[in-house]
Amino acid sequence: FSDFDRSLHYPEVKAESLLNRLSHINGLSSEHFLAGAGSTPHLFLLPRALGFSNPIIIGPAFAEYEAGLSRAGLRPNYISARESDDWQLKPDVMDRIFGRQPGAIFLANPANPTGRIVPQDLMFELAERCARREVWLVVDEAFIDFTENGRSVLKLVKRNQRLIVLRSLTKIFAVPGLRLAYLAAHPQVISKLASLVEPWSVSSLALSAGLYCLNQEGFVESTLKGLKVFRRNLIKGLESVGLGKVFPSEANFVLMKLRDIFKPKDLIEFLFNEGILIRDASNFNGLKPGYLRLAVRPVNETAALLDA
Repeated sequence: FSDFDRSLHYPEVKAESLLNRLSHINGLSSEHFLAGAGSTPHLFLLPRALGFSNPIIIGPAFAEYEAGLSRAGLRPNYISARESDDWQLKPDVMDRIFGRQPGAIFLANPANPTGRIVPQDLMFELAERCARREVWLVVDEAFIDFTENGRSVLKLVKRNQRLIVLRSLTKIFAVPGLRLAYLAAHPQVISKLASLVEPWSVSSLALSAGLYCLNQEGFVESTLKGLKVFRRNLIKGLESVGLGKVFPSEANFVLMKLRDIFKPKDLIEFLFNEGILIRDASNFNGLKPGYLRLAVRPVNETAALLDA
C-alpha cells in the first residue's frame, strides 16, 4: 500500500474512482452507487431523504437501523424470525410483514447477530412484492461475502426503484477503522440521496485502500474457504463444552444461548480477564440476557477460547 501521499490532497468529491471500480465489478453503471464512510451514515440518511413511513425491521437486528429511523422521528415495528426455527426466516413472514402495511422494510442478509441467510426464493419474492406495492426495501448485505449460499440482490436495483442495498468493504477485508462502504440503488434514488451528502465524505486513504482491496483477486474465495473450516471448528467446540445451544450460522460469527444455570455477565467478565472478548447480544431487539455472539477466528484463537 503505497498511496499515503494522497493524504496530502483533498479526496475525490464523490469517490468517483471507487464507483467506477464497483461499476466494473458488478456490471452496473456507476450511477447505481453511492460511497460513504461506513454504512451508518447511509442508515441515517435514508429516512431523511426518502420520507419513509411505517417502517418495519426484521429482527433480531443491528441497532443502527432503529437509531437512524428514530433520528428522523420514526418509530419502527419489529417482526422477528423465531428461535424455534433456529432464527431462519420462513415464508409466513410475508403475511406478517404486509399485514402491517409497511412503508419501508429493513433486514440484513445474512442476519446480524444470527448469521442466517434469507432463503433465495423468499428474498427475491420480498423484493418483487415491495416493488409492486411501492414499499422501500433496505437490504443490508454487510456480511454476504462471508457466505457460501447467499445470493445478493444488488443487481435488481437496475429495474427495482424501491430496492436499496447496503454493502461494506471493511468486513470481508478486515479494515473496520477505515470506515468504507457503499450503497446500491436505482440512479433516480442515488441522485436524490447524493444531493444531501456532503462532498469529500470518503477520505483519500480509505479510497486508496478500498481500491487496493477490490483488486486483490482470489482474496474473498480463499477467506471463505478458511472460514468454513474455522466456523465448523468453533461450533463443534462450543457444543462440546456444553454451555448452551449453538445456532447454525452462515456468517463469520455464531449466536449461542447460555443455559439458565450460567450468568452471562460472569462468563463475559471471566473471559475478559483471560484476554478474550465476546459480544453480549442481549441488546439486539428480540433477544435477552443469555445470548452471546462469538466471532469465527483461526484455530489457535478458538482453542484459547475453548480452553478458557
